[in-house]
Amino acid sequence: MFFYNLGLEKYLGLALYLSFVAAFLLSIFWRPMIGLYYLVPLIPLQTIRYRMSRFPLGEAVVGIVLSGVALGLLRRRKWIFPKTPWTALLGVYAVFLLASVFLDSSNIGPRLMEWKDYMMMPLLFFVVASAVETPRQMRLLLVLMCASAFMMDRSFWNAIKDRDFSSFSRDLQEGGAMGYSGVQGMAAFNAQYAWMLLALAGSRQKRLVRWALLALAGFAANCVMYSLSRGGYVAFIAGWLFVGAVRYRSLLVLAALFGLTWTAVVPNAVRERVMMTYDPNLAAQKSEAQADGELDHSAELRLELWADALDLFKSNPILGTGFNTYAYMKRVGNYADTHNIYVKVLIETGVVGLALFLCLLLKTYRAGYRLFRTSRSPFFAALGLGLAAWVVANGVCNLFGDRWTYLQVNGYMWTLAGLVARAAELESAAPETGETVAVPGGEFAPAI
Repeated sequence: MFFYNLGLEKYLGLALYLSFVAAFLLSIFWRPMIGLYYLVPLIPLQTIRYRMSRFPLGEAVVGIVLSGVALGLLRRRKWIFPKTPWTALLGVYAVFLLASVFLDSSNIGPRLMEWKDYMMMPLLFFVVASAVETPRQMRLLLVLMCASAFMMDRSFWNAIKDRDFSSFSRDLQEGGAMGYSGVQGMAAFNAQYAWMLLALAGSRQKRLVRWALLALAGFAANCVMYSLSRGGYVAFIAGWLFVGAVRYRSLLVLAALFGLTWTAVVPNAVRERVMMTYDPNLAAQKSEAQADGELDHSAELRLELWADALDLFKSNPILGTGFNTYAYMKRVGNYADTHNIYVKVLIETGVVGLALFLCLLLKTYRAGYRLFRTSRSPFFAALGLGLAAWVVANGVCNLFGDRWTYLQVNGYMWTLAGLVARAAELESAAPETGETVAVPGGEFAPAI
């Protein structure tokens, strides 16, 4: 924002690149956390990261910074793959997917690069779990995450705030700073992130901090609403019901009230977007008003894609067709995705790959929920609840497309999982008493 306000936008890429070089070197030779402090705010801001692509190695910033953090950890004689509930499963899953790349000999180079990019998120998880040492460092990472998401949401809001939402049109949708994941990725991110913020707000005793977190959560929810993403709506409601059921029962009352009044309180474009899901006449009517004349067949298209994908699954049910092969098949028009991550995983990696993927989702949820239920620290319990809610919303939004393999959409889930892994380790190392226990950079307190 500093560069935009002073008219120095053209220097932003250079400043980010020089900061990248400094963060890489400081991570190795000083503190590994420096790399995370630099990288984490850039994760959802893909269009900002694009600014560095014209410089040498600028397109590989994420991998290089993570490598710098890993080298810094090794220099400090710390293992970069700490023992966590995820370690063994992630190791098996990574090797399985790598082997799956070679099940099909076509397009191995691009698919291998896709595997490498996908593995950046588990690597992010491991270096966060290993590099973070204190609750104070956890809080600083969370502050940076919130600042970055606020910048992204503010950019989105500035782009759409003057548009007319009295009637639905695809021209109203805006992807913002999330790059090629588009408006659906932005909506999915905020549908998950909002409930993490609400969980954290419940752990804060300082009123100003609590209200700031609630305001950010409300802003994220507002961006979901104006995204006109039906998958984002369903994911947001899933997170709403989950957090209401396990922590704040008053949210269930609000959900019931919203269910009775939503058509009166949301913009008309949102109402039309939801209604056209099961009203063909409205869908056709809205399509006629669009300049491109494209019919809104997204619901029917998904059914067609899924039916075709399941037919393909029957030919390779155990191991699938190979990692990231569907994108090159062009079986239904020019669509390169099944618009459902579970269907995509099933046809590409078979029942074995789907089982591993579901185990990973379940283990991530259970780790967060366990910390929420058992931690004596309100802060750590809030981290656990935030992760569990994120996974619930994530599991739902992935029914409508791939919101799992995009770093800008899902990178913060892996960051949060790393914090939960570290929090669980600190929790297990503390004496089991009802008294407050001091730890470096923070303290445990008995949960209320």
